[in-house]
Amino acid sequence: MLKLWIPALTAESAALLLVARGAAALETLIAFLVLHATASALIAVAIGLLFPRAYRRPRRWVWASLFGLNFFVPVIGLVVSFVGVIAGTLFPQLLKPTVFRRVAAPEYTATRDYDLTRLRGGAVRARLRAEALPSTARVEALLAIGSAATPASGAVLREMLTDPADDMRLLAYGLLDRREKSISEQLVRERSVLAAAEEIGDRDTARLVHHRIGQLYWELVYQALVQGDMQRYALEQALIHTEQALDGSAADGARWLLIGRIRLKRGELQPARAALSAALEHGMPRRNVLPYLAELRFQQRRYADVRKLMYELGAQPASEQLSSLQQFWAA
Repeated sequence: MLKLWIPALTAESAALLLVARGAAALETLIAFLVLHATASALIAVAIGLLFPRAYRRPRRWVWASLFGLNFFVPVIGLVVSFVGVIAGTLFPQLLKPTVFRRVAAPEYTATRDYDLTRLRGGAVRARLRAEALPSTARVEALLAIGSAATPASGAVLREMLTDPADDMRLLAYGLLDRREKSISEQLVRERSVLAAAEEIGDRDTARLVHHRIGQLYWELVYQALVQGDMQRYALEQALIHTEQALDGSAADGARWLLIGRIRLKRGELQPARAALSAALEHGMPRRNVLPYLAELRFQQRRYADVRKLMYELGAQPASEQLSSLQQFWAA
């Protein structure tokens, strides 16, 4: 390395000496350029060898860049090159490559009493997608998942609407239709009760009914029974009625939590954060709010906070689903 620096600095000093003398002859200018180019090439190679390995690729372009920097910016280029070498040496952690590992996403797992043990661990979807299985086995799996009023089961039922088997399509449609009709009938009854309460001026009853109506509209969205414009309408109605249920009773943590979940679904992150904070302030157990705080942090791309919240949620005995989620975030 020293063998490169001595001739490089000697050539550079000779070139600068020619400039200092102020000679204007053409031969002098050519001599200066030759000496300066030689010095720049030697300096580029020397500094390139000092670079950490992460900075040496592609070697040809690295040396070409260093040569251009030192040739066209004689003194400052050399100083900047040295600063780059020193910074790369003193801060090696900046050069460490980021290693990504692939981990499997947690799958839907049924845990209710009506879900048979043999259909746990994602086996429901596997059985439904296995078109070669006997129809009775697939129907059994569809009935098991159709009894669970969850977003995962709603998505599976909608997926089965395109199944090649007529029986599976009809059964999936019937299960979805039954859920939607049940909620719609409850909405009709609750709206009639609300109209009667408002007519007589019973505000306490009206607030309770507003809360029930908000929950019913939320169930339409939560169970994936509505999509597109209907989903936006259901979310809007759920928010309106739940906020009216808070009128005069703003210290209700459960209603604030529902508002936070609705806001999250609508993508309104700051209002969702305020609602979840209000739920905690007004008596909602922190464990009940933690999953939605984790979802909020995830949508905000604050993944370190998500990991902390998942472990805080798992401080108590964890279910099978929660254990899978913790393993996912710990990877």
